[in-house]
Amino acid sequence: MDLTPHRQAVARTLKVFDLSLERLVDALAHRPIWLRIESATTDRDAIQRLCTAYASINYATHDDDEIALVCFGVAGVTADILKRAEAVNKAKAALRTLCAPLQGIFQRIPIKGEDGPTKPIPVIRVILRSLQRSDLNLLAAYRRIPILGAPPLSVTYTRANTRAVYRKTVDEIHTLLLTMQGLEAAADRARLETLGGRETYLALVKPRYQNIRANIRYARLDRRGRGRVQISAVLPLLYATGRHADPPQVTFPMAQPESAKPPPRARESQLEAKPFLKSLPVWRYAK
Repeated sequence: MDLTPHRQAVARTLKVFDLSLERLVDALAHRPIWLRIESATTDRDAIQRLCTAYASINYATHDDDEIALVCFGVAGVTADILKRAEAVNKAKAALRTLCAPLQGIFQRIPIKGEDGPTKPIPVIRVILRSLQRSDLNLLAAYRRIPILGAPPLSVTYTRANTRAVYRKTVDEIHTLLLTMQGLEAAADRARLETLGGRETYLALVKPRYQNIRANIRYARLDRRGRGRVQISAVLPLLYATGRHADPPQVTFPMAQPESAKPPPRARESQLEAKPFLKSLPVWRYAK
């Protein structure tokens, strides 16, 4: 596969993305805004946490490849800053449109320091390595900055433990197994063959995670005629303060001890009780 045109396109898109993010962070760091950030002790600390939340798109030394920074907060900003945030979101969308399809295409490459055979990795990671951007955390880079459609009266954060269940075709699961080595993966590929044409779909179940939402009550209706909305809120929320908007009441989520958390709700009605494969968290759907 000739990666040259993809590499050039990714390089151009990253350049636009980096510039738009730099312009936003610079504006937030140097212009007065109204701001509430969880656990911030001073205005300077709050601004630093805000900028770090938006700018943290690279892996730290020991980051997990599916973890990105979470920061709770609300910021009232000028119309100019809001336009810069919209430009960042536009660049994020362009980056995701370009890179996401390449995540599912694999190329075998030799691994430095390993004597074994080549290892299959997503083509997008090969491209990022060639651009000296192997530390780019795509999950963090894709996440949109939440921009509110009107000044809020109140913002209340909530937590919920949930998990994502993806409906995948048998062929899609087989493709994932082809990128894996070892006896378990080989046994799972053979196990898939036993299904024949009887089943078309399987469930790929991701680990449970905390789903953070913000319940927002607007001071006026937004452009879509809504007075209340609920949105995902792992990054600080932005809104245009306008001329006379009062600061909203912000309620951050309380830390919940493990002993007080309710047991996870089972999905026995949809999935079988035990996983179907061993090398991947894949279940069969219940009959």
